[in-house]
Amino acid sequence: MSNIAIISTDTTSDSSNVNRPVTSKPRGICAYYKTDRGCYQGDKCKFLHGESERLTPFDKSKICRFYAAGFCRRGDQCWFKHVDSATPGSSSREPPSDPHEEEYLCSICYDKPTTYGLLVGCSHIFCLQCIKNWRGSQGKSSDMVEAGTTKTCPMCRISSRFVVPSSLFLAEGDPKKAESIEKYKASMARVKCRYFKRSRPQRRFCPFGRDCFYKHENADGTPYVFDHGADFYMEASFVTPRG
Repeated sequence: MSNIAIISTDTTSDSSNVNRPVTSKPRGICAYYKTDRGCYQGDKCKFLHGESERLTPFDKSKICRFYAAGFCRRGDQCWFKHVDSATPGSSSREPPSDPHEEEYLCSICYDKPTTYGLLVGCSHIFCLQCIKNWRGSQGKSSDMVEAGTTKTCPMCRISSRFVVPSSLFLAEGDPKKAESIEKYKASMARVKCRYFKRSRPQRRFCPFGRDCFYKHENADGTPYVFDHGADFYMEASFVTPRG
């Protein structure tokens, strides 16, 4: 049986709820919420619990499906509850509220991440923006970039070709991390590659070749497959890898 750990509960005081859409039709004011026995329906009640309320308890208790899937872009500003349905013994976890526990802080800025940047083959904790900055070429020496140092974990130097945004910290070996990575790669595969798109139809080009996670598609909708991968085309074109 799964353990349900509620990360965010009542959102009535959150300013982000001012513009939250009403997703269920209120049926008026609940006749029981002010009585001694209270409202037996609780979070399932579809009546308003107060004359000034815009959202019913049913609306307020809705769970964010994006967070449950691994990543919510809204983060703390999300209108819905962030619930982690991790199974017992799973290494997926939300850091505790104590920001002084070094174990759960970003390895670069030592702050509590709002959105994590997961690296393949590595269990170090990073803020998404911190690890993206590390992987960028700005402010780095050409030797460092050409050697591929920025495409490794700054702590253990494990090579990682991409960063996966996640609302939860998922350690290496956790099945949910592998699932999150595959979902991220699948989402990238639906986006057309900017390098391929800019190239001429007679001479298609992408510095990542067949290793690219983005879509390479011919005019007729069929996939275009390169003969080589990133190692070949990077060396041939001297193009710096993307972060």
